[in-house]
Amino acid sequence: MMPTKEEISDQIMQLWDEIFTLQDKCREELDIKYAEWRKVEPLLDNGIDAMLIHIESMKGISAESLLIYKEVKVIKERYKQKMDEKHAKIDALNKEGKY
Repeated sequence: MMPTKEEISDQIMQLWDEIFTLQDKCREELDIKYAEWRKVEPLLDNGIDAMLIHIESMKGISAESLLIYKEVKVIKERYKQKMDEKHAKIDALNKEGKY
């Protein structure tokens, strides 16, 4: 039996709630990691973007700072993958709801 448009809409809303929850959790994890990173990397006071540019140029980065940078990347990738999966489900439900 095919779900109704209302059921599909409810599923989509639930997935959006899950995405917003994932975004909040990601932000919380990154805030903790950035606080830890600031203790070892004074360049973060100039902003995260400036620090990322500095790291990619690989000039004078401590091993500890590089490790935290890699951990930040892992956190971002993990949450991006989860959110991409939710978006794919939303897209599928939107297509299903049009038929």
